[in-house]
Amino acid sequence: MFTSQSLRAVVKPGTVAFREHRLDDVVHQIDVSGTLGDGASAELGRRVDAALGGGVRWLILDLAEATEVSDGVLGSLVHAAAALRARKGELIVAGAAAPVAQRLAAYDVAHRPAVAANVDQAVMILKMLRPKTDIRRPPQRTKQRISSLTLPRIEPPAPA
Repeated sequence: MFTSQSLRAVVKPGTVAFREHRLDDVVHQIDVSGTLGDGASAELGRRVDAALGGGVRWLILDLAEATEVSDGVLGSLVHAAAALRARKGELIVAGAAAPVAQRLAAYDVAHRPAVAANVDQAVMILKMLRPKTDIRRPPQRTKQRISSLTLPRIEPPAPA
């Protein structure tokens, strides 16, 4: 039995659908379903630019549900990877089919995005690559010697 939810999840042939998730203040995920052709490249670019404008440094692009990916889109992903690396971040392409991964491998290793088998592996890569946040602790108080003179005086309650 089909429900309205399951019917909305089906992408018509030749079309593309995007779903976005903000995982962190600097980590964003875009899920792609359907045909990611040259016509959809502009929409994907707009979404990546919006994420960059929002301060994203780490982007996971899930292509597990993408049926085909054009060469123009791969070229724009290489440019997006360069923009994220300039921010000391990374673009991780997750779930790409073998032919897409092979076409990405044709780009120079210094320029192409990182590739992961799935989103879980992409998150593991992200955890390894992402630098730890510098935690600034308040300065230590100087140690004080405790004596009977430094302890507070405790008086019994006054009679009522």
